Amino acid sequence: MDKAVIDVIRKNEQLPDSMTDEEIAKEYKGTYTAARAAVSLHHKPLDQVLADAMGRVFPFMRKKK
Repeated sequence: MDKAVIDVIRKNEQLPDSMTDEEIAKEYKGTYTAARAAVSLHHKPLDQVLADAMGRVFPFMRKKK
């Protein structure tokens, strides 16, 4: 499992830093969580895609930062 995927899993699952990369890879290998983490590295989340599209169609609906 890639280090980037392990880092995303650690962040999303709020795993302790004391848990090694090998332990995370072993525990999450082949799981839905690992698949979502891998996909999130290359794609925007669906809710962000929808928010961006709505902002283009209806400019007044854009999130204010």
